[in-house]
Amino acid sequence: MKDISSIAESGVLFDGRYRLLRTLSSDGGTADVWLALDTNTIDEVYSEEEDAVTSREDSGIKVAIKIYRPKNALDFGEQRFRDEFKIVFNCHHANLVQPINFSIYDGVPYLVLPYCRKGSSEQLSGKMTDRKEFWRYISDVSSGLAYLHAFNPTIVHHDIKPANILLDDNGNYAITDFGISSHRGLNRDGYEETRSGTMAYMAPERFRDEYESMPESDIWSFGATLYELTTGKVPFGEDGGRAQLESGLPVPPIPQTVPKDIRRLISDCLSLDPSRRPSASAISKAAQSGHYPPRPYGIYMAGGIAACVLAVVIALLALSGKHEPEHLSDEEVFAGAMILVNAGDAASLSEGLDILDSLGSTGFVPALYEQAFTYGWYSDSASVARKRLLGIEMYPQGTDEAFLPTSYTVNNKAIWLFTRIEEISDPAYPDINANALYRLACYYVNPNKVFMRDEERGKLLLEQSRTWADQCGDTLLTGRIERGIDLLENRK
Repeated sequence: MKDISSIAESGVLFDGRYRLLRTLSSDGGTADVWLALDTNTIDEVYSEEEDAVTSREDSGIKVAIKIYRPKNALDFGEQRFRDEFKIVFNCHHANLVQPINFSIYDGVPYLVLPYCRKGSSEQLSGKMTDRKEFWRYISDVSSGLAYLHAFNPTIVHHDIKPANILLDDNGNYAITDFGISSHRGLNRDGYEETRSGTMAYMAPERFRDEYESMPESDIWSFGATLYELTTGKVPFGEDGGRAQLESGLPVPPIPQTVPKDIRRLISDCLSLDPSRRPSASAISKAAQSGHYPPRPYGIYMAGGIAACVLAVVIALLALSGKHEPEHLSDEEVFAGAMILVNAGDAASLSEGLDILDSLGSTGFVPALYEQAFTYGWYSDSASVARKRLLGIEMYPQGTDEAFLPTSYTVNNKAIWLFTRIEEISDPAYPDINANALYRLACYYVNPNKVFMRDEERGKLLLEQSRTWADQCGDTLLTGRIERGIDLLENRK
């Protein structure tokens, strides 16, 4: 086949129908996208003066044509394009860019798509500051993802990124490029599907050998997309989820100028553990309310747990002379959860932690800290007792890592919880902030063979911790912090 650029320059119609006007994008890998005029849609008008029928070219519909660029004779591009067309053929949603047609011209497959003249959200990188517009973006994209993930069978996009979110003529943000999409649990033959995509936006689990398609991978990519829109850069560099998987580091801090609930949403989406990420449906509901997570009107938990805690809290309220409220406050739910946590048996502890996890997802700092205290690096007898009840193994006394959990997952969870407290920085809890940041610093500065040493990060955390400790008048903690800072400075 002739070079596509030569066809465009010569004015010859592509496949006898499309006049190629200019390139819109070239991903450097598999395809070029051209702006084209569909000559079949040009109106013909009778002119009385000329006594002839003339064509009004400006009446024709402009489309985007994605033309495959074969790599070699064994390339599977034709099937890949066919799959891209078929996988969303029956999908109809305002936040999805659905291909119009698939065909093959002179041996080269191509797709015809609607032309979105306003471009992609790539142009918004580092510029998304308006809260209302940010929630609209989140609402549109999560709505499209929720539709895909609820489809039967579930469709996983696998390449969510700013460049694949277009702004259509109706002002909707819409997902495009289904070239590597697949159904849940399935991988297509013919190309390395699990490694296809843009690495900077690929979820960590996609780098595991046993990976199978799951909607949670799209959520991580969406989180990386939102992170870039706020900061102008991807969260874990060009290696994306692989860097997070190998380093075990928490999500890098998000600027305080970003609304707190959106920061929380981004952090949750980028969780290393897929099960901790919100679903697209949950994100969509949050966007509709303009707050993440949506404000609960009661206790949304499994029946047995809810009944237990509700009974405990109501009993407490009765003792204090209060009547049963229509809706329990965060503090009242927290008090009930802590009764379970401190009950001294594994079942109650687990139920209490489940409630704290639900409460912590709303940004309630005491709930986050009690979870971190349970899973974190503490020699405190209460923390150690909780770990033993949960069956969490710890490094033995007499080692640098004494009382540190041996589980990578548990340690990562604790660091994530401490980091959430750091991000929220709720001034109502200076004592918790001080202790959480001090404990987080320990992971970076205390001698151990588990975590990579980062004295610069550790010193910054200690300085922040000292500020909070001064506010709450905790002189004992302030003294420990100052000794830690002096020790780091003497090492230079």
